[in-house]
Amino acid sequence: MRKSFSYAYSGLLFSVCLVPSLGFCENESKGFYGTIYSQQSRMGSSQFTESGSLGKGSGLRADFQRGIGLGGDVGYRYGNGWAAEFEWNYRRHGLNALRQGSTALAKDGDFASNIFFLNGLRRFKAAGALTPYVGAGIGWVQEIDMDIVPIAGNADRGYSGSSKTGFQLIGGVEYALSPRWHLTADARWLKLVSVQLENEKANPGGVVGPLKYEPISLQVGLRYKL
Repeated sequence: MRKSFSYAYSGLLFSVCLVPSLGFCENESKGFYGTIYSQQSRMGSSQFTESGSLGKGSGLRADFQRGIGLGGDVGYRYGNGWAAEFEWNYRRHGLNALRQGSTALAKDGDFASNIFFLNGLRRFKAAGALTPYVGAGIGWVQEIDMDIVPIAGNADRGYSGSSKTGFQLIGGVEYALSPRWHLTADARWLKLVSVQLENEKANPGGVVGPLKYEPISLQVGLRYKL
């Protein structure tokens, strides 16, 4: 799995490097499209503090399992190589371990988000049915939450937040199955700014943060063009 995500980073870099050698899709048809996709993602560990009467204090480190997600978008091609889209994305990473030093504190939990994006894409000509693209997007977080299931003692604790902002970088390719139906495959790197979550259950007044939220994902989708 680690190799897959190395390939994802490489794919993003390759897409950017490939741009100068490709022409823009300046003569493609204008029109709307819609996409649904599934996603697998990987996220690095995060060090943070948990305050509140049941909080465990500073020096906490959370490690996460690879995540799964799903989403969709509605977009518009302008006929000159540019496209804009509105995207919805949900993803969840299970909590693999929560430690304070060498002490394990949790046996289960997760870190999940529900985010809306405005993306801009630049599409390029290629041979045959392939259309490479690169892009970037600005995201608004409807909700992001972390749940912690302790090994022993206290009740499950939960934290959440909303109205956070972030951005993502996109690099991928679209393959035409027919004039209207297309497959998509891309890599996306997401970064949220200043993630701090407040108590949702079991730890009144508690806060966790700052949390690092920078997943990179591989996703495949099915697109329909009007």
